[in-house]
Amino acid sequence: MGIRNVLHSKPGQIIISVLLGLGLSTLFRKVCNNRSCIIFKAAPLDKVKDQIFKFGDKCYKYKLDAEKCSKNKKTLNYA
Repeated sequence: MGIRNVLHSKPGQIIISVLLGLGLSTLFRKVCNNRSCIIFKAAPLDKVKDQIFKFGDKCYKYKLDAEKCSKNKKTLNYA
């Protein structure tokens, strides 16, 4: 009878709801294996090119700078 009293009390209902919500969220969460689901997002280049941005007390100007690939640098593939 102790479990029925817990289920029918307001705090017991809240605890059961939280536990069920956590259980459902684990079923539908996105799984990321081997860092394969990292998404890189950035503003379009035409919107930030030659623009001045303020961050904190400093101002920055975005400049596109192409660089040659090197065997010593790590390659990061993304789609």
